[in-house]
Amino acid sequence: MSEYGIINLILTGASEQGGFNWRFVMEHAVNLIILLGVLVYFLKSSVKNFLIERRGTISHDIESAQKTIGEAKSKYDEYAKKLQAIETEINNLKDTLRKQGESERAELLRQADAASEALRKEARETIALQTERARREIQNEVADLALGNAEALIRRNLGDSDKERFIQEFTKNIEDEKWHQSQH
Repeated sequence: MSEYGIINLILTGASEQGGFNWRFVMEHAVNLIILLGVLVYFLKSSVKNFLIERRGTISHDIESAQKTIGEAKSKYDEYAKKLQAIETEINNLKDTLRKQGESERAELLRQADAASEALRKEARETIALQTERARREIQNEVADLALGNAEALIRRNLGDSDKERFIQEFTKNIEDEKWHQSQH
């Protein structure tokens, strides 16, 4: 019966007798209590077992969830530590690479300075050698010119015997001078 059917039944019983039908209500109430008592009697252990089993299942699920949460927290902490270690290692590698780059830069600058200084030294030596060579060539040319001029002057102004004697002395002096210069 539907709930309207029970209400309808109660109302029809009350209207037939001219008042509320307490007997009808009591009969049904007693039937309900008996039915509930029988159900409790027979289903008590089943419901109790179900509730105990349900409580155990829920407890187990809670423990499992707590265990899973604990494991997740420990893994999170482990990964956080590893991440921190990786960040530290990355920073250390950056510092190492920066220092290595700076030392390589300093070494390259030192090598460039050394090469530059070597080129300067070589240029100075080359200039000194070329200057000395040019000086000797100029001295030799001046000496040759002076010798030629002196010879021409002597030929014009001196006699043959004087010319011969002066030429020999002058030539000897110049040759001695050239020899001394070549030794130094």
